[in-house]
Order: sequence, then C-alpha cells, then structure tokens
Amino acid sequence: MNNSPTENISTILLVEDEDQQREVLTMLLEAEGYKVRGASSAEEVLKELGGLDFQLFISDVKLTGVDGFTFFSEVRKQPRFQNIPFIFISAYNDKNVIETITKHNLVDYVTKPYNLEDIISVVKKYLPSV
Repeated sequence: MNNSPTENISTILLVEDEDQQREVLTMLLEAEGYKVRGASSAEEVLKELGGLDFQLFISDVKLTGVDGFTFFSEVRKQPRFQNIPFIFISAYNDKNVIETITKHNLVDYVTKPYNLEDIISVVKKYLPSV
C-alpha cells in the first residue's frame, strides 16, 4: 500500500485553448501544490470524462469547438460532478453573463486580463491549500 503525500493532492482540470495561457496557469497551480490536467478543448475531455476524477474544473468560456458554457452543462449532467466547483475564465466582462453563471452553486468567474493571485484566491476558496 502506498501512502504517499500525492494521494491527497487535489486534481484540477484546466480547459484552455490558448497554449501559453494553459501552460502559465498549469505552472502556477502546480507551484501551489495542485495536480493539473490540461486540455486544449472541451471535446478532448468530454470523450473520457466518465473515467476521470477531479476536485475542480477551470475552463475558458470561449473555446474552439464546444464552448465553456456547453462544457459546463455536459459536466453537470454527470451525477458525480454536480457538486464539483467550476471556475470560468473569460475576457467577457458582461455583468449579465457573470450573474447568469454565478447563480449556479459552486460556480465562479474570473475575467481576463486577470491577476495570477486572483486565480489562486478563487481556487483556494474551493480547494484546501496544499
């Protein structure tokens, strides 16, 4: 039996179609002690979602192909992901869009350009510090 400290590390799924943004966020979150699985599209994740396990989802709203809102809806259809926090990242700064998104339980929103500390702060709101 392996009781390594990595067994208690929270895993985050990050869906961001801009490679540089995904790489920066992955490095930032891993530096904070989280395990990150990065994906460049929602389709990439949706194909295998049933066999995956995450404690937090982060997704850009505007993605190539399936957008972040549709991805969110598909994730929430799975009973085991209905209570997993979901954070949207987007350049959309429309108050109505933000209100619509954040009315859902365990959903948050960070606007671009964002401060990296803001991302960490929102993540820590949902996941324990590691």
